[in-house]
Amino acid sequence: MNDIHEIHHAMLTLPDGTQLAYRAWMPKDAEQNPVPAILEFLPYRKNDGTIVRDEITMPQTAKHGYACIRVDIRGCGESQGLFDDEYSAQELQDGQDTITWIASQPWCDGNVGMVGISWGGFNSLMLAALNPPALKAIITQCSTDDRYRDDIHFMGGCLLNDNLDWASFFWAYAQGRAPDKALVGDDWKKLWLKRFENMPFLAKPWLTEQLRNDYWKHASVCEDYANIKIPVYAMSGWADNYRNTVFSLLANLDGPRKGLVGPWAHKYPNIAYPNPKMDYVKESVRWWDRWLKDIKNGIDEEPQLTYYLQDSVRPQTDYDHRPGQWISEPTWPSPRTHTLSFYLDDGRLVQTLNPAAPKQSICSPQSTGLNGGRLCVGIRQDMEQPADQRVDDAGSLTFDTAPLAEPLAITGQVLAKLRIMVDKPTAQLAIRVCDVHPDGASTRISVGTWNLNHQDNHSRFERLDNDRAYDVTVPINNVAYLVPAGHRLRISISTAYWPLIWPSADRPTVTLDPAGCEVTVPSRSEWTSEITPPSYDKPVSYAGQSLRPYDSQRVVHHDYKSGKVCLETTDDFGRQHFDSCDTEIDLRMKQLQTIHPENPLSAESELFYELEMGREGWWTGLTAHYHMRCDYNFFYITAHWQALEDDQVVFEKQFEETIKRTGV
Repeated sequence: MNDIHEIHHAMLTLPDGTQLAYRAWMPKDAEQNPVPAILEFLPYRKNDGTIVRDEITMPQTAKHGYACIRVDIRGCGESQGLFDDEYSAQELQDGQDTITWIASQPWCDGNVGMVGISWGGFNSLMLAALNPPALKAIITQCSTDDRYRDDIHFMGGCLLNDNLDWASFFWAYAQGRAPDKALVGDDWKKLWLKRFENMPFLAKPWLTEQLRNDYWKHASVCEDYANIKIPVYAMSGWADNYRNTVFSLLANLDGPRKGLVGPWAHKYPNIAYPNPKMDYVKESVRWWDRWLKDIKNGIDEEPQLTYYLQDSVRPQTDYDHRPGQWISEPTWPSPRTHTLSFYLDDGRLVQTLNPAAPKQSICSPQSTGLNGGRLCVGIRQDMEQPADQRVDDAGSLTFDTAPLAEPLAITGQVLAKLRIMVDKPTAQLAIRVCDVHPDGASTRISVGTWNLNHQDNHSRFERLDNDRAYDVTVPINNVAYLVPAGHRLRISISTAYWPLIWPSADRPTVTLDPAGCEVTVPSRSEWTSEITPPSYDKPVSYAGQSLRPYDSQRVVHHDYKSGKVCLETTDDFGRQHFDSCDTEIDLRMKQLQTIHPENPLSAESELFYELEMGREGWWTGLTAHYHMRCDYNFFYITAHWQALEDDQVVFEKQFEETIKRTGV
């Protein structure tokens, strides 16, 4: 792109003197003709971490008259300083100072937008709520407005296994990797070792804070949506863990806002899977043109929400393409959506309440959930979608409609309102919505989990009384899915969902009283597609070579002697060479998630990492091992970190953490 000037690596200086590393793309004449800037601010290494998506998306965006600035946060990549925690007060102050710095540069006209997916999507919302003067609009993707409700830590108050998974993966992917010697110079090793000496073990605070307290309320913009005064475009995908945020932002923000949800995993829409992709650059430039250049292009007058209504599919762990159609809604909540009520009646899901329906009880095997796939599809690579649900359904109470006489378009958030009794002090539930095919195959449509011990919006833990009936409402993750005529709609209820959530301390039996149960299903009676986005099938490519291809395996082992069941996941991310930084990256991980079907206290998660990074004359490496287990009162985590230079250990640390069970 001869008309684009790239700054491959430079440093910006914060008011406290700390320098942050950045990479930028902008029109060649930007200093003579300043342009608006678009910031992405995150820890994932602008030089050799997010390099593929950056080199695909940012130069294309710059061609439309924007300066695209990719900044690594404090203590990550080649940035100076020390990292303390995700979305810390220091990070958010640095973000505001970075926006101020960008707006003052000769190539910027003073208008700044912010974009990001996941971490960068989170902090773009948080910074919008802080209102730095130069920040005029954001695009937030696969993010959350509530750090406790929707992240990799908890779901419905249940502890997610991803809490430890992500702490360990983040260490290998971003936190622990060395600054690049070619960019930092001879002080790279001194900087690297200083980081290790001060590096937080993130699994500890994330697990210690088990209730929705001030730790999680910090930087959760749902605490006061009115703080966000600038235009917000929220994007996500049905295979992503963060799709709920699109709907809560549309429903609660007051200013200009727009939402987009595709069939996608945790990826930018132009490199996402499953297909169909979307031309993200074209769509984002329309948003930036309206709010950073004040071009009246009509995007603010379009329907507030566009989503992909997925057609019924047979269950499989990967999809190259999800059939369906694009639907638009003028506002959200939508006037075109109505609510259907279903009731539980002796294994049937009916639309007329039967007050005499018999009570039903369930005590699920602790291995129920093995076919649930990953929480956040796309963080790794393949075999992450839910498999056929019939095995998990066998460990659950199931309630089926009769074969549908006409198609049912589910569009929004299903709510399961339940009246229950529990025979043990601790318990949790998983509620799945499934599409049952005529031959019996069961496709998971969506899922929600709930910690029955939580009161007052997850702020208080209370042990359950076995003489008391409880009324609870379990929210199911938002979804848009068309169940065909002739199929059945199924609600599956289990008391375990391993390995998505860590088990409760007890193995309870939960009894449902159907007279007090109702499942509400949002539906759209008409679903003729009103828009046809242009097809987007440009190949994903980057300037580099694959020296060893990606490979992954997910295998379930059943030890008939011990009775334990283990999900073994191996991900070999391959060995890649990136031309623009002349760096090779080699990352491999293995995870073992083990449980005995009859014993929640047998739960164990174990992870192993190996990473090599560098080039001729400069090689660094990381190895790590993590193990987590529990008893009735405590969680126990051990970890072992090693950092290597040319195969020689230069740093080593072991952790042993005992964390009291206070909320799960």
